[in-house]
Amino acid sequence: MKKQLQLLICEDDSSDAAMIIRKLEKANYTVHHQRVETAADMLKALNTHAWDIVISDFHIPGFGGPAALSTLRSTGKDIPFILVSGAIGEETAVNMMRAGAGDYLMKHSLARLNEVVKRELEEAANRKERKAADEQIKANEEKYRAVIDNSLFAIFLARPGGLIMESNKAATELFGYTSEEFLKMGREELLDFTDKILAEKVKERDAKGSSTGEFTGIRKNGERFDCEVSSVIFKDINGEKMTCAMLADISPRKNAEQKLRETNIELKELSHHLKNAREDERKYIAREVHDQLGQLATALKIDVDWLNMKIEATDEMSKKRVAHANTTIDVLISTIRKIASSLRPSVLDDFGLNAAIEWQCTEFQSLSNIETVFTSTFDDKKITLEMKTELFRIVQESLTNVMRHSKASYVEVTIWEEAKNICLSVTDNGKGFDTSSRKKTLGLIGLRERAESLNGKLHIESAVGKGTVVKAVIPKN
Repeated sequence: MKKQLQLLICEDDSSDAAMIIRKLEKANYTVHHQRVETAADMLKALNTHAWDIVISDFHIPGFGGPAALSTLRSTGKDIPFILVSGAIGEETAVNMMRAGAGDYLMKHSLARLNEVVKRELEEAANRKERKAADEQIKANEEKYRAVIDNSLFAIFLARPGGLIMESNKAATELFGYTSEEFLKMGREELLDFTDKILAEKVKERDAKGSSTGEFTGIRKNGERFDCEVSSVIFKDINGEKMTCAMLADISPRKNAEQKLRETNIELKELSHHLKNAREDERKYIAREVHDQLGQLATALKIDVDWLNMKIEATDEMSKKRVAHANTTIDVLISTIRKIASSLRPSVLDDFGLNAAIEWQCTEFQSLSNIETVFTSTFDDKKITLEMKTELFRIVQESLTNVMRHSKASYVEVTIWEEAKNICLSVTDNGKGFDTSSRKKTLGLIGLRERAESLNGKLHIESAVGKGTVVKAVIPKN
C-alpha cells in the first residue's frame, strides 16, 4: 500500500521537480505536491497547508536554498528540509546542515532520495512524539505543582528514613520552617518519635507500602500539636524508593472531640441526677399517697361503717346513700393503691427485682389482656437498688410500648446472667417494624439511655410482621 506524502518543492525548473516526484513515486509514495519559486509563495504555502517535507534547490533566481530554509524556520514548524542542487560545494552543504537542513543531494545523483526522505520523516515523527511527551510531562508537572502548592495538607517528599527533598507551602505554614530549611531536615525533627505507635506505623508503611495514624507534630518554635499523617512509598522514574507524607493539623478536631466528650459526661451526670431525683420523687409521692391518702380513706371508711350501724333500719334511703359512699371509698382506696404502685411499686423495694417484674407482668396482662410470661434464672440479691430500678423501668416502658404499638397477643419477659452480664429481654409476637428506618421514638431513646446509664447496651431486633425483641445487656459489676 502506497504511503501518502505531502511535498513542498522549492524549485524554478519544473522538469527537475517532476524528476524528484517520479523518484518518490517509484519508492511507493503517493505524492501531493506544490512547487514554489519565491519566499512569499513558500510562506503562503506553509501557512495554508500541512506539509510532510520540504525539498529545495540551492540556486533559484531571487530565492534559493538558504532563503527557503530561513523562511521555513521563521514559521517555527518542524518540517524536514532536504537540499537538492546541481552544483554545490561541500562547505556550503555543511553550513546548510548546520543551519537546519536534514541532508543534501546532488540532482544528478538521487539514488539516496528515498532513503533520506524515509529517515527524515521518521526523525520528524520521533521529534513530534518526544515533543508531545515533553509537553505532557510539562503539563503534568504544572498540574502536580498546582495540586501540591494549593493543598491544604502539608506534603513532604523524601527518601525512606532520609532527608526531606521537597515540601509545599502548607508545610511551611504548618511547621514554620522555610522550604530551604526543610531540605536540611529529617522527619525526626517534625514528629515526636518517642511515641512507640509512630515507630510501629513506620514499620507498617515500609512493609505494606502505606500507613495512616495520629501523632504529635513539633513546630519550629517548639509548640506541639496533634496531627494526622498519611505516608506512602513509591518509586520514582529512576526506580528509586521515595516517600510521600501528608500531614494535617487536627488539634481543632481533637479539642472539639474532647469538649464533646466532656459535654456528654456532664449530660450523663445530669441525666443520672435527674433520673435519681425523679425516682426519689416518685418514691416520696407514692409513700405520701399510700400513707396519707390511704390512711385518710381508711379512716373515712371506718366512719361511714359506724354511721351505717347507727342509722335506723327503717331509714332505707340513708342506708342506700351510706352504702354508696362505702363503695365509693373502696374504689378510692383501690385507686390510691394503683397510683402509688405505678409511681413506685413497693414490691421492688421490699421483695426485689424478680418479684417486681413478675408483679408488673401480672398487672400488664390484667390491664391489656395480652398473655404475659415472666422467666428468671437470675439472683437479684447482689445488685444495687439503682440497677434494680433501671431494669424494672426498662421492663415497664417496654411493656408500655407493646401495649401502644405492637398489637401483640403474647409477650415474654426473661432475665438471666451470661458471661458476667445481666441480660434482660422483652419479646412480643406483634406487627414489628423496620429497624433500618431512621425514625427514633422517644420510647426507644429512653430505653437506650437507661441501658447506657448502667454502662450497658440496648439491642432491638424486629421486622415487619415478625414481632420485636428488646434486649438489654448490662455489666453485672
